[in-house]
Amino acid sequence: MRKIKDKKDKFLKTYIIWKQTKMAMRKTLYIPGPSEVEPETLLELAKPVIAHYGPDWHQLYNETCEVAKKIFSTNEYVTLLPLPGSVCLEMSAFNLIEKDGEKFVAITNGFFGDNIVEMLSAHGAKVLKVESEWGKNVDLKKLEEVLDENPETKAVYLVHNETSTGVLNDLKKVAEVVKKRDKILVVDAISSYGGVELDFDRLGIDFAVGYASKCLSGINGICPVAISKRFIEEVGKRKTPVKSHYFNLTTYMRLSEEWASIGHPHPTSMPTPVVRAFYHVAKKALEEGLEIRYRRHADVAKAYRKAIRALGLNILPKEEDASPTVTTFIVPEKVNGKIRSTLYKNFGYMISGGLGKLENITLRIGHMGYTANPEFLIKLVTALETVLKRLEVINRNLNITDELADIWESLRQYII
Repeated sequence: MRKIKDKKDKFLKTYIIWKQTKMAMRKTLYIPGPSEVEPETLLELAKPVIAHYGPDWHQLYNETCEVAKKIFSTNEYVTLLPLPGSVCLEMSAFNLIEKDGEKFVAITNGFFGDNIVEMLSAHGAKVLKVESEWGKNVDLKKLEEVLDENPETKAVYLVHNETSTGVLNDLKKVAEVVKKRDKILVVDAISSYGGVELDFDRLGIDFAVGYASKCLSGINGICPVAISKRFIEEVGKRKTPVKSHYFNLTTYMRLSEEWASIGHPHPTSMPTPVVRAFYHVAKKALEEGLEIRYRRHADVAKAYRKAIRALGLNILPKEEDASPTVTTFIVPEKVNGKIRSTLYKNFGYMISGGLGKLENITLRIGHMGYTANPEFLIKLVTALETVLKRLEVINRNLNITDELADIWESLRQYII
């Protein structure tokens, strides 16, 4: 009986240790947002909370907006909105759409492009869709045709980086088409801001929404928004008031200016610790150098695609259309969820499933900000290889050690 009791005690101790180890396992976000946050950024949240008004806050807020401007590459108006990115994007619709039936173009080739169609429709716009197959880039010829056939179109909306498909849409060429026809251009830059070049002024963008917790690896809860003088003037031409108080851009800017005298340069309260964390990561991006940072994201993304192909899996978009911040790849439907759950349960690595019509046949890896480096890549791909073999998705004898060694060497300059 003593031996049995000893065995039970030993088992219980082992089991408890195992459970504690599993609970303490470092979880890592490999999803297209929110992205993994560096420990030093988290320390910004541990500092004493400051009020969202007063001279100290006013200075911090203004400095944060100036840093955000540099990432947008703009001298235009930039503000911070304590909202989700999609809601910030809707601010543009509140202000631009004055009458039911006004024509707006929505370029869509994925889940988030379709969301814009629904948003504009909800505000009464007649939405002209410029659709492309999911996984392919923008149909520029169709965009030209739609705009030429509908000269009264008020604005064009584009998702810069479509995370559902892993496609980086050709913003430069879209901007050329739109500006040639003198239309307002609104850009969802939520998953590209800080990870992909975004030249707001040079491209003639009129309204763009960035994000804190994707390519910058900040804390979600704040969005930088850039707005052109032209957009502001367009809103000023309205004959009827915007049917919102908070989202009325004219009111928002007026109150921001009036309240600035008391150190309150915005018309609502602000999550000050989140703004402080955003300031920290945005400054760090500038210190790295934006050109170097963008190249790092592109190089790491290319390495991910190479590794995934080495595992025998297919990338959804063509190489020339692939995103620098998220990789979407195809997996058998029957093991889609199992791959994700096994990676998370056994390794603590969270990747994303597909969205919309790609929900059951694709998986998505976010390599943004902090995780866009070779160390995170090697850990995830090695774990993914183990899981795929365990689930008999790939041959157990497959060995990609040489490919990973080449990847490591090619990305050595980015090792943290």
